[in-house]
Amino acid sequence: MFNAKSTNFATASAAIVLALTLSACGGSDEVAQVDDQTLVTEVEEAPQATGGFDAPVVTPDKVSYTGKFASGMLPGQTNERFNVTVENGSAADLDLATLIVKGSTTTGDCVDIFDGDNQMEGAPTTPLAAGATAKFSWGLSCPGKGGEEISVTLSNGLTNVIEVTGKLA
Repeated sequence: MFNAKSTNFATASAAIVLALTLSACGGSDEVAQVDDQTLVTEVEEAPQATGGFDAPVVTPDKVSYTGKFASGMLPGQTNERFNVTVENGSAADLDLATLIVKGSTTTGDCVDIFDGDNQMEGAPTTPLAAGATAKFSWGLSCPGKGGEEISVTLSNGLTNVIEVTGKLA
């Protein structure tokens, strides 16, 4: 005959024994140390195509990128907004959601500006069909003053697709 007290006691005892058994698993108290930095590799690769702003830059697979600048000011930084037109002349859909924009000046690296009120929302998230065109704006906040050299690289995370150079406005 079972009663509630003996069932609860048996259940609690089994839980304690199980917890003690599991806590003893694993052997020694030493924890293997892994240097996370050795797991990270950075690939620096030449762009597939280069050019300047306000003119199409075409990759070998016939995808054309055109960048145009507009500017504004933030304290200590120069804000650059540029419009990008992508014409997909390839035979396959183009995933613009993986697009990474990196900018730098002779003073330092730029950071992205995402500002929906000013149509700086990044690249479209839906694939661009073969033969189609997409237009979007991108913003960068860069150290430096007007007239300083700026370089903007578009990559897909693994491959630098294009690089354009110009001057901060």
